[in-house]
Amino acid sequence: MVGEEKIRTAREKAENVIYASWHNRILLLVYTHRHQGINVIVSRSRDGELITRTIQRFGFETVRGSSSSGGSSALLSLLKKLAGGVDVAITPDGPRGPRYHVQMGVIHLAQKSGCPIVPFTVGASRKLVLRSWDGFLIPCPFARAILIYGEPVEVGPHSNLEEKRRELEQRLMEITQRADSYYIWG
Repeated sequence: MVGEEKIRTAREKAENVIYASWHNRILLLVYTHRHQGINVIVSRSRDGELITRTIQRFGFETVRGSSSSGGSSALLSLLKKLAGGVDVAITPDGPRGPRYHVQMGVIHLAQKSGCPIVPFTVGASRKLVLRSWDGFLIPCPFARAILIYGEPVEVGPHSNLEEKRRELEQRLMEITQRADSYYIWG
């Protein structure tokens, strides 16, 4: 694990945090963050129902909605969760992409809640990459993995939201490239 102190730094600003990671990295992150009471936004699709049932077994709670369906009500639910003392997690490029492009929902959530966004990602020494829109990453059995947290992104009430969107996107890309090259350079 690299950068765990970044979470402590974020918690000095607010009691709760908004975790953000790319959609294609969620499989390993469900394992690394299991049973921490994190609330995750999951789409209302049939696939979303399967994901909900699966991640609830790992101790996650879910809020149903996405940028394409039910986004406003999901945002309000997440705001209530954060105000109630619960961390939340979002895949800002999901549920349909484009891959590695941060959508504005997470930025609005951070601005309205006052909670910092903590970018995080994983990399694996051996992995399969599916031919899906997101290039979903599946670690091979017995692969080694690294979890990296990036610098938190704070979105103030008067922040330029597009600048903050690009800042989060850049930080996610930097730590993702670092995670992907970790086992190449060791």
